[in-house]
Amino acid sequence: MPSITETMRSAVPESTGKKDLRAEKASSPTPDNQGTEAGAVDTQVDQIALSDSVVKAIEGSKFDAAKVEALRLAIMEGNYPLDAKRIAENMVDLERMINS
Repeated sequence: MPSITETMRSAVPESTGKKDLRAEKASSPTPDNQGTEAGAVDTQVDQIALSDSVVKAIEGSKFDAAKVEALRLAIMEGNYPLDAKRIAENMVDLERMINS
């Protein structure tokens, strides 16, 4: 299983300042595609740019696939312990923080 860093790197091009040609709208009229056939579909590719702090956070994050799998199985089997009192206390703390 790929790490989140590898996944993000494969999904987001490196921010080297170079123009990403995939982000250009394919639907913009050019001499080549002005006479497209009726029913032809124009495509558009969107691009996102991550800030340096987000890139650093992603690179510094650790992903433990074994731990995630163990948690997933425990939840599916109904063996994941939930402490209702602790959850309620944390929700109250969150409300206090929001209302402050």
